[in-house]
Amino acid sequence: MKGNLWKLVSSAALLIALSAAAAAQNTAPAQVFQLPAFQHVKLPNGLTLLLLEKHELPLISIELALRSGSVTDPQGKEGLASLTASLLRKGTASRSSEQVSSDLDFIGMQYNAQVDQDGTHVSADFLKKDLDSALAVLSDVVLHPTFPEDEAKKKIAQQQDSIRAAKDEASRVLQLYFMKFLYGDHPYGRPANGDERSLAAISRDDIANYYRQNYAPGNAILAVAGDFDSAAMQSKIAQTFGNWNGKAPASAPAPAPKPVSGKRVLLVDKPDATQTYFMIGNIGINHTNPDRGYIDVVNTLFGGRFTSLFNTELRIKSGYSYGAYSFFNEMKSPGPFIMYSFTKNATTEPAIDRSFEVLGRLHKDGFTPDELVSAKKYINGSLPPEYETTPQLAHTMTTLELSGITREQFNQNLVKLQGTSEADSRRMIDTYFPDQNYAMVLIGKAGEIQKIAAKYAPNVATKKISDPGF
Repeated sequence: MKGNLWKLVSSAALLIALSAAAAAQNTAPAQVFQLPAFQHVKLPNGLTLLLLEKHELPLISIELALRSGSVTDPQGKEGLASLTASLLRKGTASRSSEQVSSDLDFIGMQYNAQVDQDGTHVSADFLKKDLDSALAVLSDVVLHPTFPEDEAKKKIAQQQDSIRAAKDEASRVLQLYFMKFLYGDHPYGRPANGDERSLAAISRDDIANYYRQNYAPGNAILAVAGDFDSAAMQSKIAQTFGNWNGKAPASAPAPAPKPVSGKRVLLVDKPDATQTYFMIGNIGINHTNPDRGYIDVVNTLFGGRFTSLFNTELRIKSGYSYGAYSFFNEMKSPGPFIMYSFTKNATTEPAIDRSFEVLGRLHKDGFTPDELVSAKKYINGSLPPEYETTPQLAHTMTTLELSGITREQFNQNLVKLQGTSEADSRRMIDTYFPDQNYAMVLIGKAGEIQKIAAKYAPNVATKKISDPGF
């Protein structure tokens, strides 16, 4: 899940910290996850190159990331960055869309392009033996796309249909409504893939102009992980992307959003709903918040694992839901803290009441030292599977670079995590887990839950899920 990259750490400093703690308890230090070392190179044209060798399997993963995400979409044309990325492979100066697909299939190359609020990510995974062919295709779609008019129109129509279809399943759009309600006109409130109206306002020329303004080596990071020699790979990348020109566009980071003060509720009416889906939260933390290690320990216990306090109460004890979770989505500017669950129409009120009761208990009781130790062990055990494949490692490197966080800073943060005390956890609870100020979004059958929604805020905003936008 996004926001947990601070966990990627290694280092002697952490081992020393754990050894000291273990010595105090006369126990052996736990095995600690380590992020392998990687090279950081700046090419003459401004492209940032990150290289991580991993020789267990003959596989290579490449991810090209841009420091331009959906926050760079012009207002009223949300989804422009996403459309641009999705159309890269739909025709180049030397390949038709069908030829690109055929070349990808021939070498069995996995290709993907996606956009989030803070960045664009284009990735390729392939066998080592196909490196030259893979680089040829990848560089062609990134450096020479033509954005054919018919392909652009087709993609826009497909994306509009996809959004309409997603609204048939509340779980697929709940967070989009929540982000818009929480952030309002702030860029983080914009849907990264656009909505029915904004997509209709985008033309092929808009897409081509966005590409020219944002796809430049000075705005890009290229990470390579897998079975290769770093010196040889650097030479190949320089040959392939060395003639790419362009500076990073002038851009300002998204402004710091204002947390919700008081209680705000939005009810999205879905007349055929048999369940109510809900999110509760407020503005959380950014990538570089110095408390993020402590926060993860507390959130793991509160709503971050199956045996968490939140899930135990809503699923295991009460049976109101099949799942209840909480998470912090870290971004360049503070992302959201979210509590999420769903329940039958008939148990909407007790399920939401229990959610607030759990939050109140968190503030009243906190967690014991033994519970904190349990969370630390859980986090240590969950790290290796999240960061062991070459695609995971390539994505990790670009995300770290986009976030402006060094590997050493991650190391220091994990040391903090391991040292989380009761006092630290209490401060995290008081500071970052809102119980009196919150935004809540419900998607459900208004005819049955309208009065229930009114219980949680002085005024309830309403929308119909059939209305365009979020």
